[in-house]
Amino acid sequence: MKYLCIVYAGGGEGTPGPDEETAIKDGCIEQDHALFQAGKLVLASPLQGPETAVSLRYRNGVASRTDGPYVETKEWIAGFMVIEAADIEEAVAIASEGPLEGMADLEIRPLLDERHSRTGMDRSFFFARGAR
Repeated sequence: MKYLCIVYAGGGEGTPGPDEETAIKDGCIEQDHALFQAGKLVLASPLQGPETAVSLRYRNGVASRTDGPYVETKEWIAGFMVIEAADIEEAVAIASEGPLEGMADLEIRPLLDERHSRTGMDRSFFFARGAR
């Protein structure tokens, strides 16, 4: 089963200095490669800061664009991973290992496997693309 791990920054134990930030970044890249080689990581990426976000809100069928994050908070979504795991416990174990410990908060949620009501189509083709 696939799980989304959302990485939140801004709520951890302080702000890393430049050397520590480089070590964390390098550690995350190393961890991503190791998890991918082990068949446990489908996709992972950091995100640019919340100041680069654009939010769309729909009211009465009309989209309204706002520069900035959807919700203004001290924490923000800093990155994500899509993990392949047997169950939520394995997903939590995979997500909790690595260089982000104490620097970020994580939310792990199972992906929803939906099928089209008439055709039976699903979204598995997204994940098959990387297997080519």
